[in-house]
Amino acid sequence: MAMSRRSATMILLVAVVVAAAVGGMAASETESSGGAKKLGCFCDCMKNRCMTLGGGADKFGCASACNQACTQLGKPGQPRDDDFCGF
Repeated sequence: MAMSRRSATMILLVAVVVAAAVGGMAASETESSGGAKKLGCFCDCMKNRCMTLGGGADKFGCASACNQACTQLGKPGQPRDDDFCGF
């Protein structure tokens, strides 16, 4: 039973991250850079989407969900296994 709850939580987390990543990328494509360094898909997802959800989100679960979301969108995922974008 505990494993099914964990699986359901991860599926929900991935769905939220994918939806947020798609929305964030659409918004970021319309904004001008203004000289600021743009975050890649993975770090944007980690910093601005997943880790801000609360509810016990940790860097390992978020990294997995963001990596999966970015690669599904055809964007680069997590560059290295130990890269959590500052978390």
